[in-house]
Amino acid sequence: MNKKILIVEDEFIVANDLRLMLQKAGYDVCGIAASVEEAQKIIRLHHPALVLLDIHLKGEKTGIDLAMQLREENIAFVYLSANSNQKILEAAKATQPYGFLVKPFREKDVLIALDIARYRHENSLETSLRKEQALQKSIAEITASHGDAATKNLEHAKVLQPYVPFDYLLIYKHGSNSSPEVSGFLRTGFEEYQPVGVKELQTITGLKPEDFSLPSANSSVHIYDEAGLLKNGKDYPLLQQIIKKFDLATGIIAPVTDTQGITICFFSRRASIYTHTELTLLERVLPALAGVWRTQAKQPAMSNATVQKPSGIPATGFEGIIGSSQGLLAVLDHLTQVAPVDTSVLILGESGTGKERIAQAIHQLSPRSNKPLVKINCAALPATLIESELFGHEKGAFTGATDKRIGKFEQADGGTIFLDEIGEMPLDMQVKLLRVLQEKEIERVGGRTPIKVNVRVIAATNRHLEKEVAEGHFRLDLYYRLNVFPLILPPLRERRDDMQQLAYHFAKRFCKKMDKHFNGIRQQTMTDLEAYDWPGNIRELENVVEQMVILNDGVSELELKRPLNNALFTSAHVSASLPAQSVPQTLTDVKKLQTEKEREYIISVLKKTNGRIRGEGGAAQLLDLNPTTLESRMAKLGIKKDEFKT
Repeated sequence: MNKKILIVEDEFIVANDLRLMLQKAGYDVCGIAASVEEAQKIIRLHHPALVLLDIHLKGEKTGIDLAMQLREENIAFVYLSANSNQKILEAAKATQPYGFLVKPFREKDVLIALDIARYRHENSLETSLRKEQALQKSIAEITASHGDAATKNLEHAKVLQPYVPFDYLLIYKHGSNSSPEVSGFLRTGFEEYQPVGVKELQTITGLKPEDFSLPSANSSVHIYDEAGLLKNGKDYPLLQQIIKKFDLATGIIAPVTDTQGITICFFSRRASIYTHTELTLLERVLPALAGVWRTQAKQPAMSNATVQKPSGIPATGFEGIIGSSQGLLAVLDHLTQVAPVDTSVLILGESGTGKERIAQAIHQLSPRSNKPLVKINCAALPATLIESELFGHEKGAFTGATDKRIGKFEQADGGTIFLDEIGEMPLDMQVKLLRVLQEKEIERVGGRTPIKVNVRVIAATNRHLEKEVAEGHFRLDLYYRLNVFPLILPPLRERRDDMQQLAYHFAKRFCKKMDKHFNGIRQQTMTDLEAYDWPGNIRELENVVEQMVILNDGVSELELKRPLNNALFTSAHVSASLPAQSVPQTLTDVKKLQTEKEREYIISVLKKTNGRIRGEGGAAQLLDLNPTTLESRMAKLGIKKDEFKT
């Protein structure tokens, strides 16, 4: 095993202490660098397997700059950080490090962090290889199948989606003496796509086919951020209109290196979604797609009538998961990637966001689906019983143990165990769980013989585990063992586009259960539901809809007959904001008040920035919003940025 390690730290005393510590532990320290330039020289000479990387270094470049290179060269790295602001920490996290060490650090913490980094790196390499093999197999099967090229292209787009998530895929064949051939797919939901050919693009963009143009194909795949897309859009009207009409924030322009001059463009509404991982993957798989994609534009366009209006997530593998918002689709894209492999998954999200549903979907889409999915809530068990519940016990192991008991891990053998509320697990049990993850074996309470188990672990929590680790409530080594593949579920307040689908789903279910006819939901009620912040998330919405059905007469539309329990809507909060005679009496009044206050606040910030939205010191940064999100809100509120320019 390669234990060669590089220390990148500009404080000599700290770096030397680390060197002595690591050499004592058996690591081969191949060098100490105080700057990015020095580190790059050592990397070229010695090819370390691990890098301890300080964020703040001598010179113009930071550890974050070097991290991008380490990612490209597939070298594991752990950040060393002291006092960094939130912006720097977020930028560091975006490089996907294999760990963080906060100065000053103990020897034990350093060695554990490096051990976990090696484990995660090796695990991620194996996972990446398996996923890419699965993708290549799917591409080959689709290409060899019967059917026209347009259908095959759609199937290819679907299998690519989890690996290179896109909201719009553009297939562009550069013309010689005639107009280029252009087609693609606009994503409207999970596995729901709208074919977009030349005629559709003409209608959407207002351009003529002879005016369609994109950057010429070259030999490299390139990632463009929002600024890069806009810059290119100035020279290419088609690109400019696509960015504008589909509200795109980032993209990959990937030429297929063949004589046909084909360029594939992946676009997303989410900023900073594409990394070196997606870029290198495309470089490897695009040649396999060139043969079928080069003929796509010659095929008749698929009828729009075959594309259904988004109505939620298909049932297969996703029972109970409803919605098609960007946040949810991103989670499901990652879910479909990790489900086929045995990697541990950590599901993070607020209470009531549907973590158990996601765990079920992972199990159902995995090769273990014909084996048990065993669920256990770590918060619901007394500390004295949790070990027996997880690992079982032998007869006579303790008072009351009159029979041998098989624990949850043995019950899940060959399948999956879901550890909900893992953040509530006592520290002594965390040690024993760590052993199970490392050794793949358990020992019953009162037993003397280890028992091998083949179990995939999915854990979930609504706690901030990094904070729990810092406060000593959760083990660092266990956190990294579980956090190989995190899935972060968005709260319901960030999924307002899904509100109607969810409300109708629950309403129909409860009406059927209570033998009542479903007559729809009042528009005003839907408006009120969408205005609410849902601290209890989907679980709270489900309860509210159930109340609505209970109080409904079975003839009229469903409506709110009890106030939503939102602190923002309490009379105390409202009274502090308004004169006594202006206290709102309904949720509609409150929504109007919130809209007015939001408008005033955005206007006050725009005045400070002279109408500038993007960039350093722009309104979006001050408001901690994505620029496209802010522009969308401004449009809804009737705010024009040009009014504030001086």
